[in-house]
Amino acid sequence: MTLQDQPAYIIRMRAKPGLGDKLFELATIGMTKSGASDRFIIAREDDDPDTLWNIEVFKSDAAKALYENSPLADELRDEIIDLLAEPPMRIAVHPYSALPLKEHV
Repeated sequence: MTLQDQPAYIIRMRAKPGLGDKLFELATIGMTKSGASDRFIIAREDDDPDTLWNIEVFKSDAAKALYENSPLADELRDEIIDLLAEPPMRIAVHPYSALPLKEHV
């Protein structure tokens, strides 16, 4: 399987004021505990520290489906939804490139 065959998401979530740290903690737990991701980036907006951007690349369609239907995902989803100021934005994508920059120099 190539990187371009792997399913991925770009997700934007905005926590209620002051709950950004908890949102980032739960999102990081989900990425590291699930084992479904091949790689991920969790970023915080400079101008809005309660806004999280997550780019998650799954190992495979099967790994993505297994995680999305797992008790861990259900538990984290409920906790995360309670922290949000608005519905999350989630866009399904497939990576085009994810090479370290030093390989292109």
